[in-house]
Amino acid sequence: MDTFDRIPIKEEAKNVLYRNRSACICMTLLIVAAELVLTSISLGFLTMVLTGVILVTGSFFFLNCWRDTPVAVSAAVSETFDNGFLRKMGGMLWMQLQVFLWSLLFIIPGIIKNYSFALTPYILADCPNVPAMEASRLSERMMRGHRLNYFVLELSFLGWILLSTFTFGIVYVMYAGPYMELTKAGVYNELKQLALDTGAVSQAELDGEILV
Repeated sequence: MDTFDRIPIKEEAKNVLYRNRSACICMTLLIVAAELVLTSISLGFLTMVLTGVILVTGSFFFLNCWRDTPVAVSAAVSETFDNGFLRKMGGMLWMQLQVFLWSLLFIIPGIIKNYSFALTPYILADCPNVPAMEASRLSERMMRGHRLNYFVLELSFLGWILLSTFTFGIVYVMYAGPYMELTKAGVYNELKQLALDTGAVSQAELDGEILV
């Protein structure tokens, strides 16, 4: 089965980052700060809910940068809360619940499901009419045959992650984080088109006109 080629996507991600460096750094800093605050105050279930929403916000922002239709950080945050907030929150909660339940069977099934649902925040951000519980199902179909390649993609960032750790997150905020997020946005964009071309999903499903 045809799959995405991570090398040209990563190269293009660098170009996109070069054109939108300041905004990408600001968004990454906002995401990191929000996650640190949520973790430190230990809100339990609420932390999980808000972390999921933050992922959708970041997905919307970086996907727009990838498509050369950049939006301001403030606009990305406003879009999250003003346009289907409960749908996005519910979609991420449903995804997290499924990963948790599969993890109870053993670790490996949970990891597989986590990769199957990797595109969920992008679908919630990109397809405003897809119902909350359908986003993870669409992601699962769009990721079929691509999970191993996605895993290899993440492994290719290991050096940047280690360097970010050694610099207390500075490298992550200033370069590695935006680079990784833009690459994943590019992968989503390509897998969406591949899924449409192969019939794995239909445009009507992405438009929310029919249920999965």
